[in-house]
Amino acid sequence: MKKFIILISFFMLAGCGILEEASNSLTYVEEMTDYLNEAEQFANDFPGLVENAAADPSTVPALETRLKDMKTEIQEINDLTPPQLAENIHKKVEGYNEQALEGIDRALVEIDKGEVHISELQNLEIVNTFNQLQEIKGNLENLGQ
Repeated sequence: MKKFIILISFFMLAGCGILEEASNSLTYVEEMTDYLNEAEQFANDFPGLVENAAADPSTVPALETRLKDMKTEIQEINDLTPPQLAENIHKKVEGYNEQALEGIDRALVEIDKGEVHISELQNLEIVNTFNQLQEIKGNLENLGQ
């Protein structure tokens, strides 16, 4: 009887670990999917924000705010601890995020100088980097299933 109770306890504990890992995986997939959607929206909006800021200096603060908000989002995603199944995907995302952060930082430096040149800001590859992130979405969706 004692062995039976120990055996049942063991399986219950092992099952809890599996359930916890599954729950963590689903939470991670949801957070990463939200981030990828936000990055996609940013990539779509960025060229227009740059054009507006170049044409109308009063819109520069909106561009700067959007860049800073995206930078915060990137840092939060990089700080996530991925489940074991998603470690490779997370490393790829971190690589793209580092490229995006470099571009965002350079854009913020240009804005701080008081210079908003469409060609320079659009050549920072921020949009291309975020577009490359979208390739990861399919891999992530497979994890969520």
